[in-house]
Amino acid sequence: MKNVVIHKIVTFIFTEEQLKAYWNKQNPHIPFTSLTNEQYMELAEDMLNHSSHSQLRQHLIGEGWRTEEETHGRVLAEDESRADIHVEIVDTSVPAEPSQKLFIDRVIEMKCPHCAFSFYLRNNLKRTSWTCPACGSSIHS
Repeated sequence: MKNVVIHKIVTFIFTEEQLKAYWNKQNPHIPFTSLTNEQYMELAEDMLNHSSHSQLRQHLIGEGWRTEEETHGRVLAEDESRADIHVEIVDTSVPAEPSQKLFIDRVIEMKCPHCAFSFYLRNNLKRTSWTCPACGSSIHS
């Protein structure tokens, strides 16, 4: 099975069957099997962008039916062109080649010392003070 794995702050998994159903609703006259790897990844991103928060839960590891094993397999294609997202197609029927753990290192985690709320920033701009979005307290980096 070919799954699309999208790494942001969390990892989303879009299975081949989910993508096929989404495609067939939008383009019933074009065969799903004719998609290129790039189109396949674009379809998963489109599905990500047009899903509600409750719909997205089914694509998170441990939240619904998705498991860590669905991210393992041979990487057929990947897109690393953007700073805040990494997209890859993984064929789970083929054993994974040795790889390194992926870190999204283009963001910084800020943790509020008052309420323990965590949030992530990109393009820090060398600010030293932030306001916690949860409790409104000042946070110093």
